[in-house]
Amino acid sequence: MTPGDCLAPGCLTGRVALVTGGGSGIGRATALLLARLGAQVVVMGRRVEALDETVALGVGIEGALPITALSVDLREFDQVDEALDDVLARHGRVDLLVNNAGGQFMAPAETVSANGFRAVTRLNLDAPWYLTTRLAARSMIPHGYGKVVSITMTPIRGIPLMAHSSAARAGMASLTQTLAAEWAQHGIRLVAVAPGIVHTTAWEGYGIPPEVMAKAIPAGRLQTPEDVAAVVAFFLSPAGDYVTGQTVIADGGWDLVGPYQNNALT
Repeated sequence: MTPGDCLAPGCLTGRVALVTGGGSGIGRATALLLARLGAQVVVMGRRVEALDETVALGVGIEGALPITALSVDLREFDQVDEALDDVLARHGRVDLLVNNAGGQFMAPAETVSANGFRAVTRLNLDAPWYLTTRLAARSMIPHGYGKVVSITMTPIRGIPLMAHSSAARAGMASLTQTLAAEWAQHGIRLVAVAPGIVHTTAWEGYGIPPEVMAKAIPAGRLQTPEDVAAVVAFFLSPAGDYVTGQTVIADGGWDLVGPYQNNALT
């Protein structure tokens, strides 16, 4: 049984979902789960080959509608506008948005250049801000319905070597609160989800053995992309209809022991 199996089959039937960063990791797992639950899913990202792999995996899901893909650099707003033209022409609307695309690098704060800081904030704050507000203006507000889930980082404590990304993600948490209050009148709900240490190919690039990292997490293991996808799908499903403006930490207890992580890893 996978984490998403607790959600009712067909609970997203008739919904159109857009997932950014859908070519790998959390984005791919989320796209496949939403398709299994009945949504029409569009994945966006920069790497065509990775997006095509997600589409191919979706073909193997019995009863799921085909997943479609669009290659987009979300930092380039003209490309985003063109992609939304395509999606809305094809589907008529978008009901569900998952802001998952992101990225950063580890570095002491005092060594991060202005260009490096800006590169991270463009991808992790500017890009989801633009996509979310344009999609709301063009589809969710006119249709009187929408749900947005943004993948972020813990808002509770600082993360050493991640000053640039932490600042951007805190901005997304605040933006989620503000838009939730502003757009409630339009039937739009927004939630941010803060995972823990998710075992993806991107995480493996940091070079920390999973079994070592697992010792520092109360849950005793690294999170899987499927773990995160199930949380996202819960909020996008009818079960999440009465939750908005929150940043939900789903990290296996990582935040509980964060101040002591260095001791746990020795």
